[in-house]
Amino acid sequence: VQPPPHRARAIAGRGTSSFRGGVRISRWSAQPATVASTTGAGAVVALSALAGGARHLAAGRRRRELREGRARGRKAVVALSALDVAQASAAAADVASSVDLAALPTALDLGLVSTVAALAGSIICHEAGHYFCARSVGLPTLEFAIGFGPEIVTLGNDGRGTDFVLRALPAGGYVRFDDRKTKVLESGEAVNDFDALPALQRVWVLSGGVLANMVVAWSSLCATALTSGVQRTEPRAGVRVDEVGAEAFARTGLMKDDIIQSIGSLDCSGPGQSMKAVVDFIRHLPKEPVKVLVERGGQQVRLDVACLTDADTGLQRLGVLIRANQEKLVEQASDFAGAASIASEAVVRMLGEQFSTIQSLVSGTGSGEVVGPVGIVQQGQELAGTDGLAGLAFFFITVNLNLALLNALPIPALDGGKVAFVFIEQLLGKRLPEEKKQDVELLFGLLVIASLFNLTVKDVSKIFTK
Repeated sequence: VQPPPHRARAIAGRGTSSFRGGVRISRWSAQPATVASTTGAGAVVALSALAGGARHLAAGRRRRELREGRARGRKAVVALSALDVAQASAAAADVASSVDLAALPTALDLGLVSTVAALAGSIICHEAGHYFCARSVGLPTLEFAIGFGPEIVTLGNDGRGTDFVLRALPAGGYVRFDDRKTKVLESGEAVNDFDALPALQRVWVLSGGVLANMVVAWSSLCATALTSGVQRTEPRAGVRVDEVGAEAFARTGLMKDDIIQSIGSLDCSGPGQSMKAVVDFIRHLPKEPVKVLVERGGQQVRLDVACLTDADTGLQRLGVLIRANQEKLVEQASDFAGAASIASEAVVRMLGEQFSTIQSLVSGTGSGEVVGPVGIVQQGQELAGTDGLAGLAFFFITVNLNLALLNALPIPALDGGKVAFVFIEQLLGKRLPEEKKQDVELLFGLLVIASLFNLTVKDVSKIFTK
């Protein structure tokens, strides 16, 4: 899902390569900003957690500002990431004069179509997991649907009673079983085909979507590792200054690519510096100039920096764009074993970052964002428009992992919630009342639908605001 190594080299400058256990690791000296973009969805692709939290919003705003700069004829460099790691794309000066306006609508249409196709493909993979797991245990399925609401067209039948249907609302999909209570348990209770299955088989069917998304994402990463290579970042010491305006330079003395080692009493020299901690420290600095130690061209430079004070809040800011100092690595495998290792590490890393983002959103400690289907498609278009097939592949992998993660959460109406009901029944040694389960799932289902509607309105309003 990354640009070819030769492209990255052309962007980033000189680099080195080394081999370790059948894996080639390439390093570049450039330190592009990290834009963790991670789009995702629940069982109906209703919610999307953007992995990367605060970085994502800041980087998104920066991309928009840089695009506006190009429209005014200024030079701009847009930094994007794939697999939650950094990659840089250089934009030529005076882009407006070189754009083929006649080809622009076609490019936009292709970007939209390919993004929707990638999103639909992720949903199909998820539902196919449920479908094939159901078939493996002999559970009949009546419908394999993409979308919700009114039926548009029936695409065919598998010859075993399953209709493949396209529906009007492209917000997810489902596999429908026969709800008729045609089976009778030993207790005398009448249940449907699904509930008549042993507990492990029910868990197998319910977990099929999550497993399918994981397998697809992992396989895609393996293919990437064997071709262009999978990118990741390693933290380096200090905080990097990314952008400095003329006013900020005159006021602070800071320069682009300075590595901040300390700000007042805050030591920033350790690798993996928390940007939230740095920003919070700067906000509460006193109003007098603060001493800042930076590394510039291999030498240490001491500066007396005057901060800007917000008139409304009284908080301080440097007035420059800073980010974590990171080194970009591209790992390319020479055999399947190496590719499998790279893909597994990438999956664990991405899922961990996505889960951390969800935690921060729930606790209110992060500045991530939740988007609906419209926002998901917008992000996919942005990635596809900036990085072409590489960006589209990254979008596809990310959505698959988001689908897997969010559906695994023990929330009623999602796959994980249904699995939780099965385990609770096993612990209690009896079936939960079907009406109670349906009431709980209906409540959470309505909450998901309400969230979906609210997010869609918000995403559409953003488009008109822009």
